Amino acid sequence: MAYLQLSGIEVRCSTAKGLMQKPTLLGPRVRSFRGWAMSGTRARVFSWSGGTPPLPLPEAQALRRLIDGDGHSWAFDANGTAGLVSSKGAPGTVTGTVGVGPGSSTPRFGTGGLVLAPGASVTWATGTATTYLVGAWVKGAFSSGAWVHLIVDPNADMSWKDGEEWHPAADLIGETGIGLGVGLLTPNALSIANRTAEMGTPSVLDVDDLVLLPYDVPRAWIPQWYAWGAAGHPFGPLPYHTATGVGVPGPFQVLGQAGDAAAVEYSEDGARVQGQYLDFELWQQPEGT
Repeated sequence: MAYLQLSGIEVRCSTAKGLMQKPTLLGPRVRSFRGWAMSGTRARVFSWSGGTPPLPLPEAQALRRLIDGDGHSWAFDANGTAGLVSSKGAPGTVTGTVGVGPGSSTPRFGTGGLVLAPGASVTWATGTATTYLVGAWVKGAFSSGAWVHLIVDPNADMSWKDGEEWHPAADLIGETGIGLGVGLLTPNALSIANRTAEMGTPSVLDVDDLVLLPYDVPRAWIPQWYAWGAAGHPFGPLPYHTATGVGVPGPFQVLGQAGDAAAVEYSEDGARVQGQYLDFELWQQPEGT
């Protein structure tokens, strides 16, 4: 088991900067005028600080954005327009017939999901103009009604099903009927659409745990992302992560913050690599939030 994972993604920690756990008391502990110790503490939460070993610069920058919780996620656990709002507050615009929330479908996680009728779509003005990956759990005619995990990287013209390389991203609509990406219907906006595929008129498309990461994701993360969901855990809600691993007495929901980074050049497999050390903190959310 990994020392630390955030939403299933491994975060390597250096031996010099292993996770340091610090408690925060929710409520005061004071001494009276007579010296008696008194507690108004209702609970305690923890924060963890740590640092990575030297990482190649692209991996370090991706890890920074993962820890900071960049991106959007959708659980679709509420009915109506509220169920289409992302974890960062981006509302959805619907074309055609969709169902969302409890009672709309049998969800992969939580209490609700998203269902798109043939020809339907939902678009979110995420303002995404850079490299990105988008992932979701989906099911439809292409999967014989079984849930599968789909990740799409249009910039590399790649997609992955259940952690394994699948169709070229440009062929996804034609092969499966799934339209998933930024700029599909509106520039710089994320869309999910149910379209006609080579197999003929599409059935309904079910969607759950939709996640947009607006940065280049290391390929080693993709099977980890799938394995986390396959084990029964949704990725979201960003910017929060579920922290697990032998280095934390979790699982806990945490809010991360990437800190200072130091440039370093090191040797790896006989080659010189330019990279970074990265410091970070994780702040536990109170139980029941």
